[in-house]
Amino acid sequence: MGSGLDFSTIIHYIKATTHLLLTSLIFMAYNVHILRPASLSPGIVEDAFSIIEQNNNGPLNFTLSAYDYEPEAGDLEDMDKHGDIESSALNINLYMPNEMSPALPDYSARDRSRFGLREFIQKWRGKEPSKPLPIGRRLKSVDQVLHECNKVSKRYRQEMGIEGENNLVVVMTTQGNLNNFFAEGADVNTPTAMVQINHTVMQEGNPHLLLAYYMAAMPIKALGFNEVDYIQRYAHYDTRGCMNDLCADNVFQLRIKTKTADICSDCKKILKQKNVPFEYVVQARKTFTTIRDIQNHIEDFENRWTTPGISVGSSVRIPEHGKVVKLSPKEIAVYRLFLCVEEGISYTEISQYKEKLKELYKKYYNRSTNEEIESVVDGLCVIDGEQSNLRQTISRLNSKVKSALGKIHCQAYQIKGGNGERKKISLDRKLVSYKEGWEF
Repeated sequence: MGSGLDFSTIIHYIKATTHLLLTSLIFMAYNVHILRPASLSPGIVEDAFSIIEQNNNGPLNFTLSAYDYEPEAGDLEDMDKHGDIESSALNINLYMPNEMSPALPDYSARDRSRFGLREFIQKWRGKEPSKPLPIGRRLKSVDQVLHECNKVSKRYRQEMGIEGENNLVVVMTTQGNLNNFFAEGADVNTPTAMVQINHTVMQEGNPHLLLAYYMAAMPIKALGFNEVDYIQRYAHYDTRGCMNDLCADNVFQLRIKTKTADICSDCKKILKQKNVPFEYVVQARKTFTTIRDIQNHIEDFENRWTTPGISVGSSVRIPEHGKVVKLSPKEIAVYRLFLCVEEGISYTEISQYKEKLKELYKKYYNRSTNEEIESVVDGLCVIDGEQSNLRQTISRLNSKVKSALGKIHCQAYQIKGGNGERKKISLDRKLVSYKEGWEF
């Protein structure tokens, strides 16, 4: 074969190169383990994580787990009072003196097609952004809360066999602290952080967007700004729209972070000096951009500049807002029926659509037997005054639509109609898209 390489040499070279590439990829991986109390029903944390999932295919690997800690957290869902916590923005201390120890804590141009976030739709679970939890009582010092979060992290690491500095554990807590910190580092040796998901700053706007921003920023801040004297060296007292802005004087400026979707030039230089892999930064900024796009869509809708479309599949989704309407199988079957019968249906006509309701309900709740399906649909078709099953079902689903879109702007998306009139959804059907396999 002359001076050329023989076949065995080429194969050996390919194997060696492949091994080096795989080793490099393993080295680059950085895992972010996000924990939430198992006692809480799915809510804000899941909403935020669903945004993270859109860009969760790079070297930063995010996972979310419901874990057994803070058993009392579930009681918050039944509370209707905030206790004795002041909610003034000026009373919030976002200084985090030890924020960026190695256990770092703290924290578009959209496609112009009608459903520009189509890929994002496919990542969302069947949930609508949840209402904020009641503000946590500040009964312990931040050190006490951090100590408890650190114990949770260590137990989780031991049970899951997690080792190494390339694993960051973020404990979502409902415990307030006397220092009123929102996010903080909990351990120097094994990267751990805590975020209070019922903090005052989570009460305004769209809290799932702010929390998603912090989730995306955590690994970058942990790797690039993990100094004990973080405040003096890296934090910005002036608001730049950077992830290292303190916003200590006015927490509402945190929204500027989510609108700029960027990292300031000073912090970029530091990340480069610290040799933080550029791929990490790219992945985080993609998530920042998604959050900014969603926030802009929501604001445009609130100003009545746009009317977002809905995507119908296993759930009803509003992709441009990053929201999902959390409907039960019976509710979504009824909603689908009224979406497809554009001229509307009167209550007295509902029995004419009995077979179609059976078909839809079976599709959305395939665990039911034929007898159960018959029973549920028969109940919907019995109209006996204001307490009828169908009226109550429509009332509940309309309430959920209002929760997702707001009281002022939800009318076109609800099933509406005067007494004795046909009930219908007035939304322009050009704004309705069906996922493959879920067409009527």
